[in-house]
Amino acid sequence: MKRTPVLVLGGLIVLVIMALFLFRGKGDAAGGQYDIETAKVSKGDVARIVSASGAVRALTTVEVGSQLSGQVVELYADFNSKVKAGQLVARIDPQTFATRVQQAKADLLSAKANVAVQQAGIARAMATLSQAQKDFQRQEQLLKEDAISQALFDATERALAVAEADLALAKAQHQSALASMTQREAALETANVDFERTYIRSPIDGVVIERSIDVGQTVAASFSAPVLFRIAQDLGDIRIDAAVVEADIGGITEGDKVVFTVDAYPDDQFSGEVEQVRLAATELQNVVTYTVVIAARNPQMKLLPGMTANVEITADKREGVLRIASGALRFSPPKNGPPVAEAGASGRGGNERRGGAFARQFAQMGISEPVQKAIGADMRKEMQAFAKLAQSPAAQFDRNGMRQRRRAIIERVLKRHLSAEQYDAYVKQQKASANLKRAQAWEYTEDGTLVPHALVLGLDDGEYVEIIRGAKEGDAFVTRLRIKSDGKS
Repeated sequence: MKRTPVLVLGGLIVLVIMALFLFRGKGDAAGGQYDIETAKVSKGDVARIVSASGAVRALTTVEVGSQLSGQVVELYADFNSKVKAGQLVARIDPQTFATRVQQAKADLLSAKANVAVQQAGIARAMATLSQAQKDFQRQEQLLKEDAISQALFDATERALAVAEADLALAKAQHQSALASMTQREAALETANVDFERTYIRSPIDGVVIERSIDVGQTVAASFSAPVLFRIAQDLGDIRIDAAVVEADIGGITEGDKVVFTVDAYPDDQFSGEVEQVRLAATELQNVVTYTVVIAARNPQMKLLPGMTANVEITADKREGVLRIASGALRFSPPKNGPPVAEAGASGRGGNERRGGAFARQFAQMGISEPVQKAIGADMRKEMQAFAKLAQSPAAQFDRNGMRQRRRAIIERVLKRHLSAEQYDAYVKQQKASANLKRAQAWEYTEDGTLVPHALVLGLDDGEYVEIIRGAKEGDAFVTRLRIKSDGKS
């Protein structure tokens, strides 16, 4: 009997707890026990930004070297010196090369004298030949008159032949002397060129950004031309070689806008544009990157060669499109949250039939309604025959082949009714549609229900996502739902 009050008290406590639980459940169903955060569909800009980094360089950087070996005796330029094309920047010791020039000049004078000697030899040989011809003519006439012996005539004939040979020899020696003189002239020209190369001159207008020599240093150009200076042509017009990973290179084209910063001026933002996307890939530790060349102006000369630029490339941009905060696409209803409606209950979203997709694409392409009707009738006729074929037992085991046949039917019907330009436009739209993404967003209604909406999405910049279909401006979708503990958030 003493235990009866205790049991009654315990039962009352259990009843109170059950009542509180039931009352809280009703409050939840009414939606008063949730903190709901939503994002509205609005119009604005969405851009795909690609981040990368690269080194700043001058538009043109020329390495000035020496083709000669020797000691540097004079320097006429230093770091940051502004130089003009043809300006003297350094001098190699010219003594050895000046001596070679003098020797080449002397060799040329000797060759010219030899040419003169050979010319005199030709004149002598010609005179001898002339006399031999006269003697031969006289002896020939005397031989006819039997005034001289045959032996004497033969000697005269031989002398004529020797004179002709001497003239040919003199002419050949003259040609050899001329050739030797040409060689000496070339040697002198080479010596002069080498002597002139002791003057190291700037090939362009620009600024010296690096000097690798000092006075007294010996330059060795035996195997390759040593670099003495690096000259940047114009630091007012710079380039950035940004390394972009292969996953982000798609969509980057010439003319895309770029903004970038450098560590030296963290509060300053510079702008430029994509000048070139190089086709050669670089692979490092299984990461493939492509070089994107960015052109930018540097009027204040803040950007220096070698600085690391952190760039953001606007690979694609949509202006004035419907967009939603990306958080709305990451939300999913909790198990102990509000009731969830069936998909498609909103009357929007859901899977569209192929006929509706065709009609929308044709409308965007400007296809007339009669042509659309003709395509629809032709397509239904072809698909009826295809449906009968698809029911055959063989078709059940060749699904890939049936899909290919279905695509071939669609292609054949469209080509039958569309022009080549219209069909190409259709193919481009199909490819663009294949790149579209689909996602689900949730609307919290007044009756406390979560309703799903199927959205077709376009460009995503990480903060906002472009909405192609499935929502209108002003729609609100849940980004966060939190259950209140004691009626307080």
